[in-house]
Amino acid sequence: MQNTQPVQNGFNSLLSIKPLVSVLSQMITEGKPGAKNLYDSLIKKIEQEPELLNPIKDVSVLLPHKEVIETLLSTIFPPTTVANNGMYAISFPFRSDTIFASPAFKEEFLPGGSYSITLPDSKTNYSIAKASLSLAYNIILKKFYSWDLAAEASSVHRVNDTGTGLVRYLDLHLNARFVDVEIINKDFELPANYSVNQSLNVDELKKTFPIENFLFTGIVVIEVEDVTSEEAISEIKNSLLNIDAFSNVTVFDELQKHIQTFLSISNVNVGITPFFKINDIYLFSDIHYKNSILFQNKEVKKDKEFYSDLCQDFFKKTNDPLLFQNLSEQQIKQNKLFEIYYQQGIRSLILCPLKCDDGKLVGILEIASEESQLLRYKHLSKILSAIPLFTLAMEKSIENLVLQIDKTIKEHFTAIQPAVEWKFTEAAFQFLQRRLEYEMAKLPSITFSDVYPLYAAIDVKNSSLERNNAIQLDLLAQLNEVTDVLDVCISKINFSLLKEIRYKVEKFIVAASDNLLSDDELIIYDFLEKDVTSLFNHLHQTKPELRPYIDTYYSSLDPQKNIIYHHRKNYEESITRINDALDRLMDKEQAIAQQIYPHYFERYITDGIEFNIYIGQNLAPHKAFNEMYVNNLKMWQIMVLAKAARVTHTMESKLALPMQTTQLILAHCIPLSISFRRKERKFDVDGAYNIRYEIVKKRIDKVHIKDSEERLTQPGKIAIVYSQQKELNEYLEYIDYLQHEGWLTGEPEHLELEELQGISGMKAIRIAVNMDAESPAIKQVELSKLTSQQLLRK
Repeated sequence: MQNTQPVQNGFNSLLSIKPLVSVLSQMITEGKPGAKNLYDSLIKKIEQEPELLNPIKDVSVLLPHKEVIETLLSTIFPPTTVANNGMYAISFPFRSDTIFASPAFKEEFLPGGSYSITLPDSKTNYSIAKASLSLAYNIILKKFYSWDLAAEASSVHRVNDTGTGLVRYLDLHLNARFVDVEIINKDFELPANYSVNQSLNVDELKKTFPIENFLFTGIVVIEVEDVTSEEAISEIKNSLLNIDAFSNVTVFDELQKHIQTFLSISNVNVGITPFFKINDIYLFSDIHYKNSILFQNKEVKKDKEFYSDLCQDFFKKTNDPLLFQNLSEQQIKQNKLFEIYYQQGIRSLILCPLKCDDGKLVGILEIASEESQLLRYKHLSKILSAIPLFTLAMEKSIENLVLQIDKTIKEHFTAIQPAVEWKFTEAAFQFLQRRLEYEMAKLPSITFSDVYPLYAAIDVKNSSLERNNAIQLDLLAQLNEVTDVLDVCISKINFSLLKEIRYKVEKFIVAASDNLLSDDELIIYDFLEKDVTSLFNHLHQTKPELRPYIDTYYSSLDPQKNIIYHHRKNYEESITRINDALDRLMDKEQAIAQQIYPHYFERYITDGIEFNIYIGQNLAPHKAFNEMYVNNLKMWQIMVLAKAARVTHTMESKLALPMQTTQLILAHCIPLSISFRRKERKFDVDGAYNIRYEIVKKRIDKVHIKDSEERLTQPGKIAIVYSQQKELNEYLEYIDYLQHEGWLTGEPEHLELEELQGISGMKAIRIAVNMDAESPAIKQVELSKLTSQQLLRK
C-alpha cells in the first residue's frame, strides 16, 4: 500500500470500504445462509476501528489493519477464482492505484512491486479510460436520476505479447457496485429534466456533467480474463467469410496471423490448396494457388492434375484430418503426397480435407512447420473447432479418430491391454466424477507399484551389416550396368560427356567397393537418378540405335523404386519373414501365458523382437498373487526364446538371405514401480534405482565378454545377464529343468562381461538351445500345463 493523490485522470475519488461493509451487513440482516458465520466477526472488528469506515485519502491508514482489510477484500472473490490463479484486483474508484491484487494480476500489470496499474500501450490505456468514464456516468445517472444502469462494464482489449510476438485478447471487467458518488461543487446544478431519451454518449455526458464536479468513494473490483481463444475464433470466422477471396494476400496474411494466435505458436505457415473441378475438368490458376503450400513445389506445378487426383483419391473415403507430429522418411513412403511436403523442408504437418455436403473435396487446409514435433493433437483439435463451417463435422471426426487410435494402440501396440484396462476405466470414472464438482479436474495418474519386470530380446545377428552389404551389392550392380551401357554408347557415338560420366561412374565404383558410407550412398543414388537418367532418356529419344541397350538397363531396375533392388529386397523379405514368424509365435504363447495369471506385455519389432513383461498383485488386485507366477513367466520366457531359436533355425535355409537370431534375457528379481506416460502412451519405470534397470536393458544387447572381442549373444544360444547370485541360482534351476525336458543342451557357460558406461559387475550365463526337433528327449510339454506344485518345487 502507498500514498496516492485523490485526483487522477480528472476523477475525484477516495477509497472507502464502507459500501462493501454495508453490503455484507445487509446480507446478515436479511438472513442469507452462512452470512452471519462468515462475516459477523469480521464486521465487528472493522466497526471497532471507526477511521476504517471513513473515506481514505492516504492508504497508510490501512497498514496497521492490513490483515483484516485483506480478509474483507478477499470476500469479494469466489474460491474458484483464487484456485484458478485468476487475475483480479481492487482499486480506488476509476483510478489506476490498487490496494489489493492477486499474484497473477501483479505479474501482468504491476511490474516491479508497483501498486499502479501499467498497461501495455497507449491505445489500450485510452480505451480503458473511456470505459471507466462511461461506468462513472452510469453511477451518476443511477444515483441522481434512478436510471436502471449497470454498475459493471466489460471490454476486450488486444495486447501484443512481446515474448512470443503473438496477439493476446484480455477481457477487462470493472465492477463499481461498491462505489458511491456525491456532488462536491456547490456552484454546479444537475439538469432538472435529464431523461432517458437523452444521449448516453460519453462526450455529451462530459459537457452536461463535468466529471470534476463529483466525488466518488468506495472501491472498484477489477477482473481480467484471457479470452484469446474465443476472440481468435471470432477473427478466424470473419476472415473465412472472405474465403472466396483467399487469393488476396492481405486477407490470407490476416487469416494466418489469427490461426497462429489461436494455436499460440508463431512459427507455422498456413496454406489452402483449392480444387476447382467443373464437368470433370480441373481449372487451374496461379492466382488461386499462390497461398497453397502443396503447389509451391515445382514437381506439383508441372503435373497439377496428377497431384489433384492424388489428393482426391487419398481423401475420397475419409473426412479425417491428418497429423504428422514428426514427418519422417519412413512415413513419406506411404504416399507420394507426403513426400512433396517433406521435400519442402516440412517436418510437422496438419492436413484437413475441406468437403462440401455431397462429400466432394474442394480444398485442403495445410498447417506446416519446419520444426519437428511442433504441431500436436491439441493444435489439431483446436483448429478444427475454429472453422465454423466445419466445426461440428470435424469435432465428430476427431472424436472418431481418437477412438480409432486408442483401439489400434490397444490391439497392436498394447498400450492399454485387458490386463490393465480396469485401471484406465477406474481412472476415467474418477475423472468424470471430479469434473462434476470441479471443471478443471485432472486425470489421476496411473501407477502400479511392486511389479516384477521381465525383459527378453530376439535379435537378427549382424542385421545392420547385412543391410549395408545388400545396399552395397545392389549399388555396385547398378553402376556396372551403367558402365556397360556407356561403353556401348562411347563406341557408337562421339560425345565427350559420355566419357566424363563414365569417369564418374568408375570413381563411384571404387568408392562403393570399399566401406560404403551413408553420405556416399546418397550421393551415388542422386547421381544415378538425375545425371544418368537424364542422359539415358535423352539418348533414348535421339539415338534409336542405343535404345535396346538403354531399355535393357531400365528393365533391370525395380519399377517402383527405380533402382536395382535385388539384394536389399532379399534382406528386407528375410527380415520380414523372421519377424512375422516370431510375432505369430509370440501371439500364440502369450495367449496361453495370460491364462495363467494376468500380466502386462509389450513388444517392439525392429530387426527381431524385444518384449517387456510386468506382473504383480497390483496389476490384478482381485486375483490372488503368488511369486510362483513370476517363476512361471521366467521359465516361460526361456522356453519361448528356445522355441524362437528353433523356429528361426528351421527357416534359415529357406530364406532368400540366410540369417540367424540371438536370444537375450535380463534377470531382475527386485520389484519396481511403473507409471503410464500419456504423452508417449506407454508404461515406464519410476525412481532412480529402477531407471538403472532401463539403462542396463539398453546397453546389454551388444555387450562383449570381458577381455575379448566376442559378443555375449550368439546364434543358437540363450544368454542371461544377471547381477546377483540369487538370480544366477534361480535361473540355473530353470535351465536344469528345461535341459531335462529337452529344450536346452550342453553345459552352461559362466561369463564375466565388459564394463558398460555407468554399469559394472554384470555377469552372464549362456546355454545352447537343442535344435534337434526329432530328439527323443524333447517332450512337447507346454509350460502352461505344469501344475503349481511342480513350479513351487522348482
